Amino acid sequence: MIGSKDFNPGSIDGNMMTSKTKTEAQHSLLKEKINIPGRKTYEEVFDKRTFLELYSLMKEGVIDIIDYPISTGKEAKVFRGEQKDGTPIAVKIMRINTAVFKEYKKYIEGDHRFKDTSKSGLKLIYAWTRKEFSNLRAMHDGGIKVPEPISFSKNILIMEYLQHRDHPAPMLKDVDIDKEDMEYVSREILGYMDTLYNDLEMVHGDLSEFNVLISGGYPYLIDVSQSVFLDHPQAEELLKRDINNFVRYFKDNDVDISEDDVIEKIGIEEKIEV
Repeated sequence: MIGSKDFNPGSIDGNMMTSKTKTEAQHSLLKEKINIPGRKTYEEVFDKRTFLELYSLMKEGVIDIIDYPISTGKEAKVFRGEQKDGTPIAVKIMRINTAVFKEYKKYIEGDHRFKDTSKSGLKLIYAWTRKEFSNLRAMHDGGIKVPEPISFSKNILIMEYLQHRDHPAPMLKDVDIDKEDMEYVSREILGYMDTLYNDLEMVHGDLSEFNVLISGGYPYLIDVSQSVFLDHPQAEELLKRDINNFVRYFKDNDVDISEDDVIEKIGIEEKIEV
């Protein structure tokens, strides 16, 4: 039983007011800083959990504003944003939809970095975000052109914003370049594959014309959540897929390249059959 000395009605009102004031402050800040038109976009990725994480990142100064969406996929949406000094950034928000991520469990289950991670629910989505950040960091530090990772929190990843003439950098599939430039791009990407395999002991895992951006005259690899180390049980299968996709695309664009050329360049003649 609560005695009269222990009970303070004002404490309840005060706590309620503090909570209410905090919520109003969050809504006010987010309304001011998120400049995205369209109700559908909000409903797709801006659930309550995500709003709270964005609020924390804005209070910490990692993000200042979020502008418009620049890329949409089944697992995430990417937005252009800015930091307080006006530096543009890319803000990737993974959808809080566990059904979408169930098919990605196999990429996490065999990764020694995430052996203690829950393979279901929100923890799987958060692990997927952390995995992409870790892979981007490894590749960037290893000299491969990828968006430089800046920070992450739960289902939100902040990274370098890639652009071309004040517009979001285009996918490789959307650029119109001549044969000489296409050959240059193929050599650059083949060099990335070589570095990935031989120096970083990794495989991209989803290499295609959809996951390469062109910025500043260079191809950049993106969407590396599924990238794995060579000790992963799916590594060989994913490498074969990367090689096949690479050769298919560039042969279709008049580059003289074959699976054997790629295998020889990487130096895996005795380790794999495509």
